[in-house]
Amino acid sequence: MRLTNNTNGNYTTRQLKLPLEIEKLIDISDPVYTFCEVMDHIDLSRYFVEKGYKTGRPRCDEQKLLKVILFAFMENCICSLREIEKFCRNDIRFLYLLDGMKAPSFATFGNIIRNKLTDSIERIFEDINKYIFEKEQVDLGHAYIDGTKIEANANRYTWIWKESCTKNRRKIFEKISHLIDAMNHEVLGYLGVKLEQKNE
Repeated sequence: MRLTNNTNGNYTTRQLKLPLEIEKLIDISDPVYTFCEVMDHIDLSRYFVEKGYKTGRPRCDEQKLLKVILFAFMENCICSLREIEKFCRNDIRFLYLLDGMKAPSFATFGNIIRNKLTDSIERIFEDINKYIFEKEQVDLGHAYIDGTKIEANANRYTWIWKESCTKNRRKIFEKISHLIDAMNHEVLGYLGVKLEQKNE
């Protein structure tokens, strides 16, 4: 009796292959690594208090959900929760941020934004900025103007030069002061935030 050697009968081109680690598939220069390095140095536990639920299904890790939300806004300027849910199912960088957790629904993201982040997001933002400023040794006491051209509007003659700025410094300062007053009065006052205004 002759046996047929049919070793490739169950093989498909889409079957799981090595490497199994997601981080091996992400480019080494991808911003997700820098983002994770910053977020891992922020103490998020004080913003998410663990509650001892004894019944129901296991809860999603809120710190991972925060990372996913912030990365989505950082990388894609996404405001749609359904888009974030779709990225969690399909984008390998979001799978890396979830770290083995099942992709949550858009309603889960909505709940964490409403119930957890409404009061604490500004303090989290301050912690992130503080870490970046300390790590990169950013000098916050001075503003530097170089010869870089900055296009203010999509028009032909809208370049701002250093020489023009230094020559008209007083006028520019008055315009900036006026804008800060308007922002404090019209927009930021509703949020309880106020920009500090200096004399010179």
